[in-house]
Amino acid sequence: MTNSADRNTTLAIPHPGPLNSCGITITCAACNATRDWLLIHVHPDLVFVRCRCTHEWLEQDLEPTHVNEARDDSSEEREWASFEEMYRGLGFDGIFAGTYLS
Repeated sequence: MTNSADRNTTLAIPHPGPLNSCGITITCAACNATRDWLLIHVHPDLVFVRCRCTHEWLEQDLEPTHVNEARDDSSEEREWASFEEMYRGLGFDGIFAGTYLS
């Protein structure tokens, strides 16, 4: 989710692969998923991980650089009216719980 430059910006990037920032694969505590995440960078330095099952947590082992590395330069940025709309639009609202899409 991006906003105008004069407002705080939240960047959400789908990340299809596993995450192992400290050599240990990050696993969803709710459903045991090991990949297909939504990385959410909340300015200035908070990084949340959201699973397709809707479980979301602040991930202490991830930094904003991890989110930026996951960005695809060819992907178009989009503004969303709300987090709920963003989750629904990106498929992280629970409808795909238990499903890996990539």
